[in-house]
Amino acid sequence: MDFYTFLIVLFAALLHAVWNSIIQSSSNSFLESFNFAFWKVPLSLSLILLLPLPHPDSWPYIAGSIVVHFVYTYSFVYTYSRNELSLAYPIFRGAPQIIILLISYFILKENISSIGWVAVLITSLGIISLSFMGNKINPRSIISIAIVAFTIVGYTTIDGLGARLSLQSFSYIAWIFFIMYSMYAITIGYKQGYEPCINHLKKNYIKGIFAASISMLGYSLILWAMTRAPIPYVAALRETSIIFVGIIGYLYLSEKMTIYKILSLLTIVLGAVLIRLA
Repeated sequence: MDFYTFLIVLFAALLHAVWNSIIQSSSNSFLESFNFAFWKVPLSLSLILLLPLPHPDSWPYIAGSIVVHFVYTYSFVYTYSRNELSLAYPIFRGAPQIIILLISYFILKENISSIGWVAVLITSLGIISLSFMGNKINPRSIISIAIVAFTIVGYTTIDGLGARLSLQSFSYIAWIFFIMYSMYAITIGYKQGYEPCINHLKKNYIKGIFAASISMLGYSLILWAMTRAPIPYVAALRETSIIFVGIIGYLYLSEKMTIYKILSLLTIVLGAVLIRLA
């Protein structure tokens, strides 16, 4: 991976960590997700009006991505709502990278070097190791965690291919976000009640606009990077966001930084360095 793309993906990972920390700090994850989704609709619409249409070959991928992103987002917020994110997050962010690597190599025929294989595996294992630091996961949450993990594999693979075919990666994701988050906001408003959703929106609109903006920018940059580098490299490097989450948690959320956690984060750093060399 060239150095410029490497830096762009790391920046996107930082943005990913920041907006995840914003959602995590909310007392009601579903209301916060409504706030987040609501503002993504006009933001994505503005890009749609400014940018050319994606290439026609990419529209089946856009349709598939909308469905997968919807299931992912709802399942992800549900896991947040059960307060098990610290245990579940490393599993459903780390494990999919191994599956994406296998799909990319054996099915998509991506050119993965030996160093690339080692880099992605080290990064994934470093992330997964963070899940062993706390209590056991509630068995009732295993299904939602598995859904999140497989949808991450799904949208990463679909969007990596779709962005390449679109010839307009920013327009590609704008259409996905406009349709998907419109559907999501309507769904959450119906399930949670539109009055509490709107009241939360009014009180937290600055946070919602900020989180929606950096989330959209971050994922747009990731798709752009996937047009320049193998999908598993970009996907794994994006998950270095967990390093930034750890730093943010330690500095601002009073989370402990144990020796075990430091070693896990250093393992992820090693994987990121190897991705740069791959």
